Amino acid sequence: MSVEESYLRCTACDQEAEHVVVYAGRFVSQIQCTGCGAVTRLDVSEDYLPDLRQRISSKPRRLMRRLRRDPGQLATSLPVRTLSKPGRMAQEFRTVWRSRRDS
Repeated sequence: MSVEESYLRCTACDQEAEHVVVYAGRFVSQIQCTGCGAVTRLDVSEDYLPDLRQRISSKPRRLMRRLRRDPGQLATSLPVRTLSKPGRMAQEFRTVWRSRRDS
């Protein structure tokens, strides 16, 4: 899951304002207007699992590419990222589940 900020027009207050955009994998799952607080949740559950399968199957290839490009950086970041991955995935699953439930 990642969180980005973007300047968008709110569908609730019809004002251009900064919005917090939440991604589950590659999909936008939630948008919140910082002006009025309106939250839009998008059900990404049907698209999420096929995308997750593709991300998992392409991971070895992406790791090899990173290893060739910068072995030192990969060697230092891999242990930390490996330990934090279960928590990041759990948060991503919760985001998808919440978007499905609230849509």
